[in-house]
Amino acid sequence: MMMRTVQFALLLALCLALAGAAQATPLSLSLTDSPDIFSGLIDVTYDAASDLLVADGLALEFDDGTGVPLTIDSGDFHLEATIPASGMASAGSLSVLGSVDGLGPSLLTGELSDFGFVDAGGDPFEFLFEITGGALADAFGGVGSVLGVILSDTGFQGHFADNFDNLIAQIPGTGFGVADVAPLAVPEPAGLLLFAVGLGWVQLTLRRRV
Repeated sequence: MMMRTVQFALLLALCLALAGAAQATPLSLSLTDSPDIFSGLIDVTYDAASDLLVADGLALEFDDGTGVPLTIDSGDFHLEATIPASGMASAGSLSVLGSVDGLGPSLLTGELSDFGFVDAGGDPFEFLFEITGGALADAFGGVGSVLGVILSDTGFQGHFADNFDNLIAQIPGTGFGVADVAPLAVPEPAGLLLFAVGLGWVQLTLRRRV
C-alpha cells in the first residue's frame, strides 16, 4: 500500500514538472488566424545592463476575420520586456497604436504574463500578454483575456548576457522584425492537458482499487 502511494505521488510530481516545462522554453504558441494584428519593420534591441528588450515598429494590418485585412493608419507597435541573463522575463508591456475602421488611437494594450524562446538562439520570441485595454480589446476577448505575440527576426544569439539587436550597423529604423498578435488557437496549454490526463489516470487507478 505504501509503495503504491509513493508511486502515485511520483507520477503526480512528474506531471506537474512536465506541465511547468511546457510553459518555459519555448512556449510553442499556436495563434488564431483572426483576429490578428500584423506588424513589421520592427527594430529589436536588447540592453544587457538594464535587462531591457525593446521592439518598435509599424502596426500594419488588422484582420477581423471578414477576409479583407484592414490597414492600420499611423500604426505603431511597441513591446518592452525585462529579461535578465536567466531568460526568465519578469515584466513587460505591449501597446499597439493607430486607427482602423474608425477606432483608435489606442488599439490594444497588455501586460506580460509569460515569455519563451529557443535556447540555441534564432527565432522566434514568444510572449503572452493579459489585455489591459484598447479599442480592439473586445475583438481579442476583452480586458483580462490572454493573447499571444510571436516576434521574429530579432537578432537573438542564444543568450541574454550581452547586448544584441537586428539593426544594420546599429542604425535605428533599419530593423526588419515581424510580429503577429492574436488569441491562442488552443486555449489550454499542452502541459496542463498532460497534467489532466495524468491526474485522470491516477483517479481511475484508485477507483479500481476500491
